[in-house]
Amino acid sequence: MAIVGLSRFHSGYPVPVRTAMRVRLQRLLFAHVLGLCAAVCAVPAHGQVPEKHELSLPASGPPPFVFGNVECPDPKTVQQAVLNLIPPERYTLFERGVRVELEDMGESYRVTVWKDGASVKKSYADPVRECDGRARFAAVFTVLTLMPPELGLEPVVEDEPKPSPATIPAVPAAVASPTAKRTPPRPSLVHLELSALYASAPAILEAPAMHTFGGELRVAVGRGALSGTLSVAANTRSQFELDGVQGELSRLPITAGVRLRNEFDSWSLSTDLGLLVVPERVRATNLLTTHTLHSVDLGLRFGVQLARRFGPRFAPFVGTFAWFSPAPSELSALPQGVIGNVPYVWLGGAAGVSFGL
Repeated sequence: MAIVGLSRFHSGYPVPVRTAMRVRLQRLLFAHVLGLCAAVCAVPAHGQVPEKHELSLPASGPPPFVFGNVECPDPKTVQQAVLNLIPPERYTLFERGVRVELEDMGESYRVTVWKDGASVKKSYADPVRECDGRARFAAVFTVLTLMPPELGLEPVVEDEPKPSPATIPAVPAAVASPTAKRTPPRPSLVHLELSALYASAPAILEAPAMHTFGGELRVAVGRGALSGTLSVAANTRSQFELDGVQGELSRLPITAGVRLRNEFDSWSLSTDLGLLVVPERVRATNLLTTHTLHSVDLGLRFGVQLARRFGPRFAPFVGTFAWFSPAPSELSALPQGVIGNVPYVWLGGAAGVSFGL
């Protein structure tokens, strides 16, 4: 019984076992070959370049092209702003030797863009030193220089580029134009004039010759060619001798009138005409009995004045004048009686300064 069982084991059972193992090995080999073929098909052939459907650039972008040992504007900030303005497919522009140089000059800055061996420069004024604004302007100028908007044409490069609205951004509104016209200040309404004067009276008819020194204060009101005037003069005592009588005369000329003024650049020529009121005091100096005579003379004043302006409110001047009294006061002494009269005409000159108020 045992022998029969062994013969069955050796003669019948091992044959099916070997057949099943052979089938399994074939299946495993076939699967391995399929996987290897799939891997080989997935790898391109030696020397074959895969087809590119679009331009791919490294995530870091082009190499640095903005330089300058400055902090306002910052070169890195300017380069990043330029890359943000240019589409990625146009980054090939930076393969043509593009270089941007920044210069900080305090209240202004300069941007120089080099391309194909040529350069374009532009300076901007920025007294407030707004670094972010500087970076934006530098980036816009760089992009417009590399990619002009006029149908893709290359920019025209000159030794001294002139500002152009098509390629240069506008100057910030905070910077005032140096060529702006300024409104001239209005002339002063009131002018205060101080002058020193000298006057001399010739001997006419029964009037003795006299002379005097003094000062005068005048106020002129008006901006145009015509203005009103008011003046008062203080004179030293005038000594005289008439018919053996010696005396002295004190005068205080007061004038109210009008002035006609003509302007010639910084020069002005004025003509004055006014009513003259002169309080007077006469006293004899060589008589035993002396009486002081007080009187008021009426007359006219005429004058011409030349002034030179230095600034809107200061003007030195020189002038001439004449005081005329048609009916002067009489001079009398005892026992002679009337011996003459005060002068009819006084001629003089003045020099002083005018202050505008």
